[in-house]
Amino acid sequence: MKIFLAVGVLAAIATQIALSQRPAENPAFNAVLIKPSAPDARGGGFSLSAGRLNAKNQSLKELVRFAYDLHDYQLSGGFGWTETEHFEVVATYPGETTNARRAQMMQAMLADRFGLVIHRESKEVAGYVLVMGKSGPKFHEAESEQAEMMLGRSASSGQRNLNARRSKMADLASILADLLGKPAEDKTGQDRTGQDRTGQDRTGQDRTGQDRTGLEGLFDFAMEWTPDAVSERSLKPGAEKVELPGDGQTGPSIFTALQETLGLKLETKKVTVGTVVIDHAEKPSAN
Repeated sequence: MKIFLAVGVLAAIATQIALSQRPAENPAFNAVLIKPSAPDARGGGFSLSAGRLNAKNQSLKELVRFAYDLHDYQLSGGFGWTETEHFEVVATYPGETTNARRAQMMQAMLADRFGLVIHRESKEVAGYVLVMGKSGPKFHEAESEQAEMMLGRSASSGQRNLNARRSKMADLASILADLLGKPAEDKTGQDRTGQDRTGQDRTGQDRTGQDRTGLEGLFDFAMEWTPDAVSERSLKPGAEKVELPGDGQTGPSIFTALQETLGLKLETKKVTVGTVVIDHAEKPSAN
């Protein structure tokens, strides 16, 4: 009897272990509606609210970039329609869902409804690397209780400013790369995206930003600079930044402000980034 009991207990334990080792089910949205965008649809983007995601007039490639949090240069593969045909997507999910969980839901939805198959690769791209300046950091560890990173512009001077609380150096490297990778504004004040509807980049690639300061932890810092005081055309991997006078320039460039205010430097170098390659996709299944 004791032998049988021991065997039964061991079997129950083994079953419990096996169940605990099973991979978690792919997370899924509560409901998803997908339909083609109207032929004359203009504009588009993503909007998020509690428990609801709305993607307006987006191509499959734009949906993939959003789901996997990718820059343009981190996505390749696919077919003609994945760039030229656009869709409206509305998805609902529990209000307490985290950003990471929602991204998993989005990835699962693309695999289910678009038959998306991808693989990952690494490649070298031109990037910005944040390093320590000669004088060392000129900011302090976080004293704020709430994390935020606010990018703005002074209404009086036109200066751009960045105010960060409880932020990592990786966050700063990323936002600086985003700022410098964006095209300048045209004379009408509208941002030039540099892309046509097929996704072809006419102004050069965005650059990734990596932190190599060696500073761990969370920090409070702020800086202010004159926008458009540097020509990105002069930036090549390993080259020094060349500052050019901007129209009505009244303050330091972003590179000078970074060194003088924060004691940090940006260098351009080749960096290794992760990429996603689309191996297969199909037009979405019916709702």
